[in-house]
Amino acid sequence: DDSPSQPLPELPASLRASARLALDRVLQDGSEMAIGWVDSADAEQWRQEVRQILRALEVPNDH
Repeated sequence: DDSPSQPLPELPASLRASARLALDRVLQDGSEMAIGWVDSADAEQWRQEVRQILRALEVPNDH
């Protein structure tokens, strides 16, 4: 299990927005990240994990 042992602190809205923009960009067709850094056999799992991170960045968690 690679998840953090403690809850992460709430991220500022500007940082969440920047992170979402960056992750949206790496998911785009032709992205160097998707083509050059991710093994084609693992690509779909990698995309699902990136989408999961995007969902987590949508709204701050209520603690």
